[in-house]
Amino acid sequence: MAHLRESSLTLALVVALTAVGCPRCSAPQLTAAPPHVPRVPDGYGEAGFSGEILRVRARKLLLPDGRACGAEAPECAEGLAALRGKQLGLELEGSLLMADLSEPLAALALALEPKAQACLLVGDSASVRCLPFRPFSGGQFAAWLDAPEPVGKVRVVMRSDGIEVVADRGKVPGPDRYGPSLPPLRGKPDLKGLEPLMRRMAYSFPSEDEAGVVPSGRMTVEEVARALACLSGPDAERFSETFLVYP
Repeated sequence: MAHLRESSLTLALVVALTAVGCPRCSAPQLTAAPPHVPRVPDGYGEAGFSGEILRVRARKLLLPDGRACGAEAPECAEGLAALRGKQLGLELEGSLLMADLSEPLAALALALEPKAQACLLVGDSASVRCLPFRPFSGGQFAAWLDAPEPVGKVRVVMRSDGIEVVADRGKVPGPDRYGPSLPPLRGKPDLKGLEPLMRRMAYSFPSEDEAGVVPSGRMTVEEVARALACLSGPDAERFSETFLVYP
């Protein structure tokens, strides 16, 4: 019995010394993503998230203090301003429609510094992942298209009749020259087919950092997250500055 106690004490001492000598060994492991958030292929986007998590309720953005805010609510201005400069994550149910996110995304835009990105929280088979993005209004998107930079103007337009992959040189042609780049598959966006197209776009525009997703209001968060993942790529190394145009 004394020998068993001595062995247990030795094991505990070894574990403690290992943790002191190896800070990474004692760091908390990434936990699995909640089941309701969108899923992406393994390793896409950035690993983990440790900032402020915001959610949506009844088409309003929920602040950390529990207030539900729209972009135009004067009582929320101070709370949104207090978030500027912080790392912000947005946790959404994958089944939500983009049509329900205009107000929350407009409010989120007010909480971000210029050029700053938020994280759309998603999950792969092992852990929480972060898809960096900036919320863009229609006016901001139009200004981006008119600006001299970036040169490529790479964007993914998601509609009910399919996905168009577009750059300054025009639309990537699909099976029908007059149709979308990727027609729907069994009534759903062809997100599997989008991945190789975005690899090709990143190869064609190696100096471009920016690209965006322009979804219709009928797209779900799950579908849009998969499109953002294709833009972001493994370990977020494909297009580092991605934006999402909200309806």
